[in-house]
Amino acid sequence: MKLTKKTTMVLSFTLGAMLLATTAIADIAAKSGYDQLKDALKFTAAQCSDNLKSFTMDISYDVKDNGKTLSFMNQTEKCDRTKTAREETTSEQTINGNNYSRQTYFDKATYIRLSNDDPTYYVTEYTQERKDMAFSNPFKENNADDAEKIADAIVGNLKDNVVVTENPDGSKVLSGSLTEVQIPSLINALASFEMKQQFNGQQDNNLPHLSKDVFVKTIDGTAKINKDGVMESILGSAVVSGKDEQGTVHAITIEVLAKLTNINSTVVTKPDLSGKKVVKNVIKNENSGPEISNPQEFMGKFKNDILITKDGKFVKVGERIIEITQIDQTSATGRYYEVYKTGFDQYATTKRDFSFTATKSKDKNSPEYKFRTDAGINEAFFLDEHAGKIYLNESTTFSEGGIIFDSTFSPDLE
Repeated sequence: MKLTKKTTMVLSFTLGAMLLATTAIADIAAKSGYDQLKDALKFTAAQCSDNLKSFTMDISYDVKDNGKTLSFMNQTEKCDRTKTAREETTSEQTINGNNYSRQTYFDKATYIRLSNDDPTYYVTEYTQERKDMAFSNPFKENNADDAEKIADAIVGNLKDNVVVTENPDGSKVLSGSLTEVQIPSLINALASFEMKQQFNGQQDNNLPHLSKDVFVKTIDGTAKINKDGVMESILGSAVVSGKDEQGTVHAITIEVLAKLTNINSTVVTKPDLSGKKVVKNVIKNENSGPEISNPQEFMGKFKNDILITKDGKFVKVGERIIEITQIDQTSATGRYYEVYKTGFDQYATTKRDFSFTATKSKDKNSPEYKFRTDAGINEAFFLDEHAGKIYLNESTTFSEGGIIFDSTFSPDLE
């Protein structure tokens, strides 16, 4: 996922809700079963945010093409509400084949991060305690009711295809499946659009370019709820079929699993930094802005491609570059400029090249560095330490003349 700066725990529960609802895995709930499913999700989220002392959540997903793994992610979250502490371990392979792993630790006064490509522990210390960092209930977010209504509308009559099994100990299993003839055209249209966007031929050459006959072939789902009403696991899988430009059929399998374990017995351990390479930063209070443990990581060039469409394909005509020459927790200076390839000069008529001084927002809910462009327009960018990218907050991703701009800037490592 560019994602908002929510905790991964919040995303996990939101993913579970939308996975079971919007992708038709909610066919595992007839009206009463569907309501039981939503009730279990809401109850589990409320327990994690308000009542459980500690818990461990494991989340994983796997994407395969005809049985070959394209990308995966495994993540373990440990939360201790009594200490207001959380630790997270993540390993993933992105769809372009890059591998990442990282460890993070949070509590009221500390944020610690370690990644696989850097032996340095980046530590942010807060002189003023922050608010609860352990878990936030996604169903209390401002847009939760609207999301639920949208999910209900998309699910529609699929609620009638439920299988609910009640066990003697009071636990329940909700399970079900759909075949291609049962899947509504709206869900197929959404899935077709999304898969064509993701598998569009611009990524690694080993990935398929799905261009036609894309449809959802099967969907299966299972949710296990313990006798106390807490959802212990949720598993969803879908197979999407599509053809590439050569007519080869690809079966894209997507599987997502979330498990809740070690309830009230999870132990969260703060990393021992003795003898380790440490870069430390101190923030006076949480109003100083979101934790960016080491802004100096972003010194240097970040770029992305400028594209056009020609003969039904994307063509690179140049690059946009953000060069950071100075940055800290309060400000940044640098240069924005565009470089066009030979033969595409006609697209360079609006080419921009200017220096800027950006000021870090003092709003604790804003991760932005704000600046003014050469045209006097207020713009902003923010940093993503986990992904190692810069995101430019622009009003549009398209310019006149058919040029396509991307707002995500990646490090120039050449």
